[in-house]
Amino acid sequence: MPERREHDFDAQVDTVTHAYGSLPLSGTPIGEIGGMKSTPDTVLAMVIDAMVKSRPISHQLAQSTICGLINNDYHKIEKLSGTTWEERTDLLRQVGYNRYREQCATNLGNLSEFVLNNYDGDLNNLLETAHGDREEIRALVKEIKGVGDLGVELFLDNVQSVWPSVAPFVDSRSLRTAEELGMGSDVHAIYSKLQKDPVAMSKFVNGLSEIRLEKKQPELEEM
Repeated sequence: MPERREHDFDAQVDTVTHAYGSLPLSGTPIGEIGGMKSTPDTVLAMVIDAMVKSRPISHQLAQSTICGLINNDYHKIEKLSGTTWEERTDLLRQVGYNRYREQCATNLGNLSEFVLNNYDGDLNNLLETAHGDREEIRALVKEIKGVGDLGVELFLDNVQSVWPSVAPFVDSRSLRTAEELGMGSDVHAIYSKLQKDPVAMSKFVNGLSEIRLEKKQPELEEM
């Protein structure tokens, strides 16, 4: 690309990643630990995150719901599998998740059964079953009730930070945002700019989501 356009592209990618981006599960106890690792708890939390955020609710409510679930250890398969539907429903009510509360409580119960019955309580075994192939991972994750096409994309956005074979990935909504901002849709070019760092790629995607959800207009000068 011409030198000027290349400079703008580099500046935009940097701005989205560092000024607007955030690590997966940011704002939760897991996100605050630092250093993303593919522990069973982290990967399960990413599925729960995708399940909640794929519903048509506000960004703020989704975030507070995820924090509430993680604060109560629902990202730990031992804890989640030991809860009753009534307990899950009551916790969702406490965190203000009302419109889809009963369905979400059911989906969380189904999720624990799915992980235990199919992957011995650890979704990292799903990665092994898929041989690290992104499209196979997509198909297997879609088997989880309550995680549709959008939920799978949101999961892939985040899990690439701990499952590098998924990278580079940008969900379809965020890719449209990148195009609207003038960065185009060449995911591999963006990944190269980020030194092929899967964690940075995940931060970049979350930055695009922040811009879209909060209707922000990034300024190159911010960097």
